[in-house]
Amino acid sequence: MIGTAVRSFGERTNRRLRTVHPAAWLSFAGAIVFAVVFGRLGVLHHRNFGTWAYDMGIYDQGFWLVSRGGQSFVTVRGLEFWGHHVNLVAVLFAPFYWLGAGPSFLYVVQACVMGLGAIPVYLLARDRFRTPWMGLVFAVVFLMYAPVQWIVWANFHPEALVVTPLLASWWCARTRRWRWFTVFVVLALSMREDAALAVAMLGVVLAAPHLKDVLAALRSKSWGSISGDSGVALRAGVYTFVAGSVWYLICTRFVIPHFNRGDEPFYVSAYYGNYGDTTAQVVGEILRRPQRVISDATQPDRLRFFRDLLVPLGVTPLLAPLQLLVAVPQMLASVIGTSPYARQIRWQYTSVMIAPLMVAAIDGARVLWRSRRLRGWLVVTLLMSSVVSNFAWSNSPWSDNSNVWAVHSPRVDVLRRAVELVPNDASVTATFTIVPHLSRREQIYDWPNPWIESYWGVDDGYRLPSPDEIEWVVIDRNHVSSDHETVLDDIVDGGEFEVVLDESDVIVARRVEG
Repeated sequence: MIGTAVRSFGERTNRRLRTVHPAAWLSFAGAIVFAVVFGRLGVLHHRNFGTWAYDMGIYDQGFWLVSRGGQSFVTVRGLEFWGHHVNLVAVLFAPFYWLGAGPSFLYVVQACVMGLGAIPVYLLARDRFRTPWMGLVFAVVFLMYAPVQWIVWANFHPEALVVTPLLASWWCARTRRWRWFTVFVVLALSMREDAALAVAMLGVVLAAPHLKDVLAALRSKSWGSISGDSGVALRAGVYTFVAGSVWYLICTRFVIPHFNRGDEPFYVSAYYGNYGDTTAQVVGEILRRPQRVISDATQPDRLRFFRDLLVPLGVTPLLAPLQLLVAVPQMLASVIGTSPYARQIRWQYTSVMIAPLMVAAIDGARVLWRSRRLRGWLVVTLLMSSVVSNFAWSNSPWSDNSNVWAVHSPRVDVLRRAVELVPNDASVTATFTIVPHLSRREQIYDWPNPWIESYWGVDDGYRLPSPDEIEWVVIDRNHVSSDHETVLDDIVDGGEFEVVLDESDVIVARRVEG
């Protein structure tokens, strides 16, 4: 009986696999290749001390603390983990941290999840163009997209994991798979609180095509006319908008302030202080002075940022402005903020924008596809834009920027020996490329903390400990600024610490007992 059932299941599976289109297999193979190539590069990058305290050290310590329960104060950052961002996804990582996961694991997961984004991209394009081969074209465009490849380099960030769930939720909405749509939306919301804004806008985009039915119902005073798929999609859009909006308010008005001494998220004043000190002031300034936003959006660095986002996609997203609405909150944040990194494709700030950009590219290209004379040119343009921009702007192994991946050198061996000298439960201060190798502990500080407050908390010294609490100091002199050399010399020569390693400008010192 069991043998018959197993054979029957195997036969059904084989039949289904034989019906899978070659374009689907190639898209899946591309996702696997992406995950292997960039996962391996990420692991080597970390092992060769290419990662930093900000943000690999922050999330590695934060996830480790969450997995242990109890206190969740991230000493790398000087903030409570839940007062920094609301990354509920940390709970899903806890079992892996019980088994010893760390930065290398985070890099592999990030590369795998990002690579899997090619699957919903394939499905969205296949259905939109009604040909699997266009699904493959867009899967290639996604995997070659320079911002995607930069994200898997720039340390680890939970918001990077939002790309694939957002893409999957979009496909589920279009195919009326509402239960799976809900699952992927919840996953997207769990990554970081500002993903909720994209989810809310996704609700608007889902509901917008059905607003004419609402108007018709209002005119006829017959709400029963809103039924069937149209009614379901409209309700799904409204529920999605409400869920995203409510979750964002809960995170930013209650959760983060609760863990942040009543203060708003740190990034409001840190990144948007030029528009106001509170969220209400920032929003008010945007609404009162839209001309200021337009002026900021047309500055040379912003225009270059838009170019870098759009050109690899053949500029086709501009033909689907409705879908681009989902990217507007994050794009607006990048336009008005004071951080120059937020408007460069090399960093994680593009994460929430990528899914709507890809969907807009697919829908925009579909506009051109209607003309048979343009179809060949469209495919060529998409592939050429993707390949050329990848060579010029990405960090792939064959690009001009491939040197951003850290490689092995004799100093790496010294740094590894330095890290191995430090006990697992010791309190440590270390320079920023060493911190991620020592971050799975309760007390790990980014040099020159705690001797000198630097990039700590909200810059008021809250919970910055006394230097007397530090048991070990691990320093790469190449990353010690001239302003802090005297402090390091005083530590090494002051008698409180004993130098146990001093080689190739790498210093390890432990506090003298007694």
